[in-house]
Amino acid sequence: MARLIVLSGLPGSGKSTLAKGLSDLSGAILLRVDVFEQDLRNVNSSDFDVGAQGYQIGYDHARRHLLEGKDVIADAVNAVEPAREGWRAIAQETGTRVIEIEIVCTNEDEAAMRLRTRETGIDGLLPISLQERRERIWEPNPQISGTVDTAGRPIADCVDDLFHLVK
Repeated sequence: MARLIVLSGLPGSGKSTLAKGLSDLSGAILLRVDVFEQDLRNVNSSDFDVGAQGYQIGYDHARRHLLEGKDVIADAVNAVEPAREGWRAIAQETGTRVIEIEIVCTNEDEAAMRLRTRETGIDGLLPISLQERRERIWEPNPQISGTVDTAGRPIADCVDDLFHLVK
């Protein structure tokens, strides 16, 4: 049975880095909502309000891959319950197991350094400031399967922890 692995976390948590590492390790299809959102901005305008459209594109891609029997990793902030519920609905619709993991960086200085120095690999994506990160609304997730704290830890160790959480 295919799995839908939903990685949630604030910018600078290490979520996309771990998602890529898990995809490389497991062969799962990686869907980055940031890519879909930036594609929408690139087609429209840099200040285009993508709203939930990037997530909807992600849900559509996830559905297709899951119906093909492929494991999918959804890499998105998923800060609010409606965003998470969208992934759950796709899992239910496709008869897929959903695993929700929260990626955190409990060291704010480290998260700030990541935000200042990171390369997103997404043309045109504007950096997020620490202040913007702090202002993000974050709703607790009652259906979380596990958490990986990346603060002060090697990426390989975090990917290994993540791999074992999603087995």
